[in-house]
Amino acid sequence: MGYLYLIIATLLWSFVGVMVKSASTMFSSSVITLGRFLFGFVFLGLFMKAKGKKISIYWKDKWIWIGVIGKSLNYIFENIAISIGYAYSNVIIWPIQSVFLLIMAFILFKEKITPVKVVASLFCLAGVFLVSWKGMTLAELFEGNLLSSVLLIFAAIGAGIHVTSQKALVNYIDSGNMNFSIFLLSSMVTFIPVPFTSPFTGNVNIPAILSLIGLGLVTGVSFYLNAEALKKVSFLAAGIISNTSVLFTLLWSKLFLNESMNSYVISGVVILLIGMVLISIQKSNPSHKSVKSS
Repeated sequence: MGYLYLIIATLLWSFVGVMVKSASTMFSSSVITLGRFLFGFVFLGLFMKAKGKKISIYWKDKWIWIGVIGKSLNYIFENIAISIGYAYSNVIIWPIQSVFLLIMAFILFKEKITPVKVVASLFCLAGVFLVSWKGMTLAELFEGNLLSSVLLIFAAIGAGIHVTSQKALVNYIDSGNMNFSIFLLSSMVTFIPVPFTSPFTGNVNIPAILSLIGLGLVTGVSFYLNAEALKKVSFLAAGIISNTSVLFTLLWSKLFLNESMNSYVISGVVILLIGMVLISIQKSNPSHKSVKSS
């Protein structure tokens, strides 16, 4: 069941870009962010209840609030970036997050930075550069594409902060209640700007509504499935399988939105995948624990 959970979670993650792009045809980025958290904790709560798990809300721990801040920043910046850019552009979040986590592991948890980790980080950054650049001229790059990439870098840092909080919490709070608490509190935090902004960007349409609900399903269920899978599958296998979400993200963006991709994007994706696989190999040591964020 571990591999099945992992494959389902990976496929769910891969649809995020397309669903955000679809939801943005009707909803503002602030509403999309709220919806991801709101429907996220609802779906996670229902899933936990169906599995017979007890739901507890933790709100006094500082690491819970660090996770709330990180995940909120992750979704806020990611949703804006995808709304103004390509649906597949969020593929650069994972490698940047991986590099950020390597740095945090060195600073907070005193893990060694090996030569392989350095090479892996360079591959990740090179891949991110190519996917962001796409071979454009400077004029084209500064017409919105650069802004999207910068926002996604901030989104990746937010995701990394969330994962760092999970690593600090995992020893005394189970992953289900940890994420339920973070998603619930994040929905309260991200509701604050909604009344002060225009909630709609276009006419009411069913695909946008279903996409917003679907984003909540991904937020709620994928975290739980991934955590359960990591109990039964080696980290190396989990890292390699979950990283294939990058390839599926490109596939769905082309299939459903017909977004343009050139040799720079494809080469960048291949390079960043190599970097992430190298990081997964390094972290396959039993002494290293990690949680993927999406």
